Amino acid sequence: MEPNSENYKVPGQSILVVDDEEQVCELLAEALTYMGHEVVTARDGQDALEKLEHANFHIVITDLDMPRMDGMELIRYLVQNRNGTDIIAITGHAMKYRYTDVVAAGAADFISKPFSLDELEAKVKRVIRERELRTELERLAIHDPLTGLYNRHFFARIVRREAVRSIRYEHALFLFYLDVDRFKEYNDKHGHQAGDQLLIQLSKALKASVRQDVDTAFRFGGDEFTVLLPHLDRDQAGMVAERIRQNYNSLGLEPTHLSIGMARFRAKSGDVDLDVEDMIHRADGALYRAKHDLGGNTACLDKDSLF
Repeated sequence: MEPNSENYKVPGQSILVVDDEEQVCELLAEALTYMGHEVVTARDGQDALEKLEHANFHIVITDLDMPRMDGMELIRYLVQNRNGTDIIAITGHAMKYRYTDVVAAGAADFISKPFSLDELEAKVKRVIRERELRTELERLAIHDPLTGLYNRHFFARIVRREAVRSIRYEHALFLFYLDVDRFKEYNDKHGHQAGDQLLIQLSKALKASVRQDVDTAFRFGGDEFTVLLPHLDRDQAGMVAERIRQNYNSLGLEPTHLSIGMARFRAKSGDVDLDVEDMIHRADGALYRAKHDLGGNTACLDKDSLF
């Protein structure tokens, strides 16, 4: 029996099917494989745990009544230890388990035996769609919609994480605070759409100037940007700042230029949050000196970061 196909193209998933009835396991595995998924089977919750030790699964489809470890116990384990795994519960004892209880335990959906392959396919598709929606909402929550860089909200989370790592592993961490010189003048002359395009160009120059998967750039707000750079000494940080500035200036977006304030993280108060605030304050102060004391179009290192 062929499962019903809809217009929505389901991306292939890694699925673990858990059921103590061998025939049911084989039927589900065959149907899900036909739908384009990679399927592994387990005979009960304990067997499922052994499979989970050696592989990650997008979806776990589990029976509820099983020996050794039942489906509810497995669901609770997955929620606590494999939070990214979606769960579909199945049972032939619908009177014994309430839908609300199973979902409250952590399952994304519930199927009562007997069920059709069309129903199974529809449930799997819905779970995949909802996960894709969650992923997209999470992405939007931490990214700036104009430039695609991470936003200020996400900066607050990442800067603390990097500061903790800097303390634990005793490596340097620099913060760059960037601002576009004469941005208002550019906006007034060319219009806000051109100003938006300038910010997009700046974000591309930033990404091209720093180490991929090591340094992290953020749009802090307006024409202000920040960059976190671990594992650099002072001279290396200065070279990166100069590369950012030159890459931006090569875009020919006159009369604008870049000013950059630089500060190194210092663990000195015993409170990581206070030390992070101190680094941000020092980077902001260095940016002010770059713009107002040195005339802009330059990078300035905070004095406390010299030593």
